[in-house]
Formats: sequence, C-alpha cells, structure tokens
Amino acid sequence: MNEWTRLVRTVAPAGPAVTLAEAKRHLRVFHDDDDADITSMVAAAEATIEGPNGIGIALLSQTWRLSLDHFPCEIVVPLGPVTGVTSVTYRDGAGVDQSVSGLRYDLDQQPLRIWPARDTSWPSVACEPGAVKVTFECGHQTLPQDLRWALLLLVGHFYENREAVADGGLSDLPLGVASILERYRVGRVA
Repeated sequence: MNEWTRLVRTVAPAGPAVTLAEAKRHLRVFHDDDDADITSMVAAAEATIEGPNGIGIALLSQTWRLSLDHFPCEIVVPLGPVTGVTSVTYRDGAGVDQSVSGLRYDLDQQPLRIWPARDTSWPSVACEPGAVKVTFECGHQTLPQDLRWALLLLVGHFYENREAVADGGLSDLPLGVASILERYRVGRVA
C-alpha cells in the first residue's frame, strides 16, 4: 500500500497560511462581497500544496500520524518538514499498545528516517493492519516567502479562473507556482 494513504492529520494548523486580508490585497479586491469565495480559494490553494494530496509538505505547524502494518528496517516519514517525533507505538502480540523508546533520528534530514535505539531492534508486533503508529509534528514555524507567494499566485489563479475550462482549453496552474513548489516536493517523483 502507498505510504501516502497511511497518513492522517490529527491536529490542523492554528489558522490559514495566508489571511483573507493578505489574499484580498494580492487580488486588489476592496469590497467584502467575495470574502467567502476568497477564503475558500485560500483553503483550496493550501490543499493543492499541502499533505499527501499536494507535494508532501506541511505549510504551518500541525500534527500527523503515519500507520504501518509492521516495522520496516527504517521508518521513512513521507511528509515534511518534520519538527518533532511525538511517539512511535505498536500493538504487541497480546493486542496491547506499547511505546517505543530510545529512537534515533535526525530532524535536519528530510524526509525524516527513524531507527530503533543503537544495538537494539524493533519489537515484535501483532500481525494486523496499522499495528505501528508514528505521530509527528511538521510544518514551518514561519512560512518561507516563496511558499507564501505560491499560495497567493494560486489564489489569484483560482479567482481569475473560476471554471475548469477557460478560452476553450484547460486552465493550467501558473508556471511560477510549479517552479516554486518543485523545490519543496517531498517523497515522490512527479
């Protein structure tokens, strides 16, 4: 099974990466008539970039859980940037949830890889789906300016192209957005 389908966000960011006021300023909208639509466009732009359905990054600080059926040699967290590992738990042969301590990982390396403590191995787990759970925190404390700009470009694109088809053809994403996002892509080859 694809690791992207094994990710679940457990704690969402505190707010949007781009505020309504920032989006309106970028769009040069000086009225409140489109506020609900623009707010939805900001959410859609974030969803286009963020998480397993986007390019594999978290824009702002949030918490995710990765479910695995067993312990691999190393656990690779396919979302980034990871800022902390909250827990690694597993269901033992008796069906009891246990925590793993003494983990080894380097938060400076992305994607994050996790190993058991030195000179130990992973414990035995129950043979069942989702027997291993990795809970981790990820996202930027301060959103890089180029990602903020990519979000605003997407919002502008959505605002100007409210239908899937424009001028008889598909309305592609702006080239600048793709260029910025490619620098941050995690976990898969596009």
